Amino acid sequence: MKTKKKIKTNTSWGGRFKKEVSEQTQSFTSSLNVDRRLYLEDIIGSIEYAKSLKKAKILKSTELKKITSGLKLVLKDIENGNFNWSDELEDVHMNIEAALVKKIGLAGKKIHTGRSRNDQIATDMKLYLRSSVKELQENITFAQLEVVKLAEKHYKTIMPGFTHMQIAQPVTLGHHMMAWYEMLQRDFDRFKDSLIRMNSLPLGSAALSGSRYKIDRKSLATNLGFSDVTQNSIDSVSDRDFIIELAASASILGMHLSRFCEEIVLWSSTQFNYIEISEEFCTGSSIMPQKKNPDVAEIIRGRSSRNFSALTGLLSLMKNLPLAYNRDMQEDKMYIFETLDSCIESLDIFAPMIKSLKVNSKKMQNDCYLGQITATDLADYLVMEGLPFRKAHEVVGKAVVFAEKQKLQLFQLDIKDLQKFSKLIKSDVYSFLDPEKTIYTRNMIGGTSPKQVIRQVKKAKIKLKSRK
Repeated sequence: MKTKKKIKTNTSWGGRFKKEVSEQTQSFTSSLNVDRRLYLEDIIGSIEYAKSLKKAKILKSTELKKITSGLKLVLKDIENGNFNWSDELEDVHMNIEAALVKKIGLAGKKIHTGRSRNDQIATDMKLYLRSSVKELQENITFAQLEVVKLAEKHYKTIMPGFTHMQIAQPVTLGHHMMAWYEMLQRDFDRFKDSLIRMNSLPLGSAALSGSRYKIDRKSLATNLGFSDVTQNSIDSVSDRDFIIELAASASILGMHLSRFCEEIVLWSSTQFNYIEISEEFCTGSSIMPQKKNPDVAEIIRGRSSRNFSALTGLLSLMKNLPLAYNRDMQEDKMYIFETLDSCIESLDIFAPMIKSLKVNSKKMQNDCYLGQITATDLADYLVMEGLPFRKAHEVVGKAVVFAEKQKLQLFQLDIKDLQKFSKLIKSDVYSFLDPEKTIYTRNMIGGTSPKQVIRQVKKAKIKLKSRK
């Protein structure tokens, strides 16, 4: 048990306290180790808020000038590594305010007029997360660009499509890659949509009931880049939906990256041998000299669990909290910051890893001649000859059993053998049984034909180019 040393009570709220708080309490309640990354947003918000105080005739022009220049000096100190952070001051807000007062004197003590740390932190978080979302979107775009490049290069490269991890039907690698593009596109759109819920300004709501001072909240919102102000002061300081929504979007992104990396791990295995990952994104074994392990893909896959944990943690954190602000809520930053860091770091290395992939087209092509991969095409052939699909399915199932007993693929069966199962089968059936020909028949929007893949690629490139 630590010694419960007494320390000086925080001057920002200690007026009603007769006893000094213990060092243990101070250390336990401090959020500085987490929220100090919000220093830029806090200073930007404070500068604009000071302008509003001047407009409301609470600050004189000289005081505004002092506060603005003082806050800029504080920012410079922080960025130069010359700022002395103190846990005794609890959080980023009080540290910056105390530094401001030290630099400019009494004028600095006016900055908090009509403002609470409750509406201050909600504003800081929205400012910070909006910037983070834009960075995430940029990184998603880079990943999509590499996926699209790979799809364009291999728009005709044939490979097995899988369901239940069993060979199902032939597809093109380009088509498969564009599936990943679409998933990442939905992730991009979810983050874009989340910005809507971050675009209303909480500042001016004070602790929970609003401010008696004539703060022009709409003008303040415009100056800070918000489209509107929050409409209810209680909700303004107690809302963390925007953080939870972002965590949910990040969880889905993490899940998508995990699925993608699972395939990279599988495809780079000796058994699949579909791709080779550059050594830049692999590590070796401490005991097995021959190993080249896909560690980057595995770690990205593993990192997704952080996102899921953060989302669950945030929901659990908020589920029983009465209105309005509760100190429990300072724990939200730990969850969302770790999630954002994880997503950004994963995407940063994901894109160049995709760029590094070497495709073993020959192995992919060879595997398309396994697993009775064109069985569905044979059923389609019979349907076109007039047989109901369910009957055609039954016929082909029997033909598959026969072929497997002969240790042959359907395309290897003699025409006479095929005709034992249906007299509707003629010699033209072999064009339906050729995997490299069947991909061209899936020529509808969303299909795997090379023509459709190129259409998808062109559409994607236009969309990605428009983001620059």
